[in-house]
Amino acid sequence: MSRSRTVFFLLSFVVLTSLAGGRWFAEAGRSGEGEDSLYKQLSTFTEVLSLVRRAYVDETDLQTLMTAALDGTTDALDPFSLYVPAAQVEPFLAARRIGSRHSGLTLLKERGIVYAVTVAEGSPAAAAGIEAGDVVTSIDGRSTRVMPLWEVQELLAAATGTEIAVELMRRGEEKGVSFTLGPFTSPQATLRAVGEGEGKVSMLRIARFDADTSGQVATVLERVSAGGHDRLLVDLRDTAEGDPDVAYDVGGLFASGELGRLLQREQALEVFREDAAPRWDGRLVVLVNRGTLGAAEVLASILRQKAGAELVGETTFGHAGRQGMADLSTGGRLLFTDAFFSGPDGEPLDEGLEPDQVVDFGSRGFDESEVPLSELILERGIRRLLEAGDPEIVLPEAA
Repeated sequence: MSRSRTVFFLLSFVVLTSLAGGRWFAEAGRSGEGEDSLYKQLSTFTEVLSLVRRAYVDETDLQTLMTAALDGTTDALDPFSLYVPAAQVEPFLAARRIGSRHSGLTLLKERGIVYAVTVAEGSPAAAAGIEAGDVVTSIDGRSTRVMPLWEVQELLAAATGTEIAVELMRRGEEKGVSFTLGPFTSPQATLRAVGEGEGKVSMLRIARFDADTSGQVATVLERVSAGGHDRLLVDLRDTAEGDPDVAYDVGGLFASGELGRLLQREQALEVFREDAAPRWDGRLVVLVNRGTLGAAEVLASILRQKAGAELVGETTFGHAGRQGMADLSTGGRLLFTDAFFSGPDGEPLDEGLEPDQVVDFGSRGFDESEVPLSELILERGIRRLLEAGDPEIVLPEAA
């Protein structure tokens, strides 16, 4: 990733300086050698731009082309890096502060496709029937194919009471829904019984990582341990919101020692560790899917590497990064991943975590073809948790 970030800054510099006609850059570029020299890349870009402006069937706008070129540059890095034009910086920063708190919908864009990564439980988007994995083809009648991610985020962070119309594509079928933006209560870390009969187990659900999450999880562990139980299912499916620092705090309830690092080009900017004794010493199975992202991937790594947990479900998203922001001389902003968090092994979390037991559409049995994938992951997780020891775990009475 460090090489990609370098290319990103160089290409951005190429584009901006080519417009200004900077003599310094031209001289520096000519000193490059090989197919990847800056001068050759600049020449190719200039030639393509010139041909498009002269020969395309419709008249083109230079500003539109350059904005799209910069959007494409960041899109080639990862779904979280983006370019924001100067005129949109303030609205974007305001929308960024709101995030998904008005919609409950986390959208990302890759290769021109906008899709739902997660849909918060109890949110307006969830009530409208939007599901993780849905492709969003239009918002308020406008195609998302040419809509930059910053604009998508601004639309979803509009004032409460704003009506949002969305066109979706789900498994090849089109679907139109609408919802009204408004505040909703973010789910806490909760404990509930899942399964049936002798296959009933305790499941800790963590939907996001915020300031209260560590205390909530500590309370759950005390409750389970007080009942003499030594097995726990941890549900991190569709958990994409929250602070990785909090994930390390939660991980410290299950394990001690070094839990991970914040890495920038192999240099450790910060080390996360817990010296207190763990509050849990039992069997763990962690449920994950494509929507397990960021802080949730940090915790999943800690539980697997330090607490002996097994992961069941789909390969996770694969991005636990820190976002940096740079001011451009034009007044625009660049957002980019400037560091990655790691698990206890010190490897950056820039690729998806492969589960110990993969449960996806391709792994379904013939008699499971009609079972929703979420239910199948839960069933497999329960089965795995119960493979050793007494089969029944019943929740202790609430205090």
